[in-house]
Amino acid sequence: MRADHDIVIDIPGVKPPVVVTLSADALEKIWASIGSLPMSRSQHHALERRLTGPCAKRDVIRDLAADPVLVLPVGDREVRIRWANPSGEPA
Repeated sequence: MRADHDIVIDIPGVKPPVVVTLSADALEKIWASIGSLPMSRSQHHALERRLTGPCAKRDVIRDLAADPVLVLPVGDREVRIRWANPSGEPA
């Protein structure tokens, strides 16, 4: 398995879909994009940890191995993350 994987990040109503290489920095940028959106305090803390915690990249890889699209609720919106290549598997 390669250390770098291209993913599509879609935050409907906030940002158009983009393709990035999955990294801690990319996940932190997702958090920077959504951290100020309206959400409960508990959801804010859970998402911050989910996207910026020490195991964030590993957890996203694990979740995408189990399901082709990772959906993270953000208040009344959601973040969708999926592999960028059409086979649904890491490159």
